Amino acid sequence: MNLTDLKYIIEIDKRGSISQTAKEIYIAQPNLSKAIKNVETEFGIQIFIAIHDFILSLQTYLIYCEI
Repeated sequence: MNLTDLKYIIEIDKRGSISQTAKEIYIAQPNLSKAIKNVETEFGIQIFIAIHDFILSLQTYLIYCEI
């Protein structure tokens, strides 16, 4: 994991889509997926949850479920 991986995580969370993020920041989708995996492995947590074609940070999802 490095700072670039964390930057990608923030950008994915802002957009809610790996493919949209890849297009907007001009990077291949597999590189973003690898960044997610690197950070999740480093911290031992799940960062995102996929809901259809949209992804949410796990924290946002858990807050939504409480409502």
